[in-house]
Amino acid sequence: MHEVRVSAPDGRSGEVSDLALGLGIREVSVYDVHVHGPNLRKQVVSVEVSTPIAKQFVDALFAAPWFDPKQYSITTRQLRAILSSETVAAITRPMVEPALDVLEDLWQLNHVTPSYIGRAAGAAILLGYGMFHNSSISIVVAAMFLPFLSQVLAIAFGSWAGDWRLARQGAFALSVSILISIAAGAVVAMLHRGPLAFTDFQSPLVAFGISSVIGVAAGLASADDAGRRYLIGVAAAVQYGVFPVWFGTCLVLGFPPRAVAWERIATFAVNVATIAVVAGVVYALAGMRREEAGRFHSKMEAFYGAGGTGQ
Repeated sequence: MHEVRVSAPDGRSGEVSDLALGLGIREVSVYDVHVHGPNLRKQVVSVEVSTPIAKQFVDALFAAPWFDPKQYSITTRQLRAILSSETVAAITRPMVEPALDVLEDLWQLNHVTPSYIGRAAGAAILLGYGMFHNSSISIVVAAMFLPFLSQVLAIAFGSWAGDWRLARQGAFALSVSILISIAAGAVVAMLHRGPLAFTDFQSPLVAFGISSVIGVAAGLASADDAGRRYLIGVAAAVQYGVFPVWFGTCLVLGFPPRAVAWERIATFAVNVATIAVVAGVVYALAGMRREEAGRFHSKMEAFYGAGGTGQ
């Protein structure tokens, strides 16, 4: 369930309201506000609807010829409950989220900040410790906050939607996670100096199958209000994280035979590529059409310039 608010220039709320009512939205609230700073009067149009209807409304706004992000702004937020004339079954439908929500959520999760680096380093060190002792508890706990899945999803969604800035940002954040995990593996190996007890490395074919399932679940969850994204992130982090941590330990303790080493490196590449490609396909099949995301991107490109979504 979502509330969508549209801030419109004074006297222009009628276009937004008519658009909402034309989509079958039964109730539209309009109120006047004064925006300090530019010292302008504006009107805010608010609708509280199911997630699929919120998506239709946002998509219709970006498709409207009169919509200009220099004059209008949109905010969305998830709601816990709505009591209205709609039935509970209709108002609680969780799919599909607006492309705007998915895009900005992925952007937020892929900024490389001190917090991001700290979470990646702490999780990778804990993962390395768990791999040396083959401790499933340590490995699962580390996977809960190891940043890998959202980075690959950013590459998938950005490539599918044509937002290459998001795809590049996801690739950069993924590269940071990989480098931090390699460094963490090396540090743990220098401190531990013992053999690596973890041996559950999949072959490329098995990894492809598991990553395909994760890609489907991750793509659906990121477009679904009810998706348990953090649980899927745990599975994906284990698929990704063990390989760069293993590589870091090998820099200190030595590599296995060349054939084994190359197979594990290839498996990591298969995991990244498979989840990215499968998630992109799921975005398309789930009803988040490319042209709708493209409209958002083109509007933002017109506003910010060639950068698309700006800094």
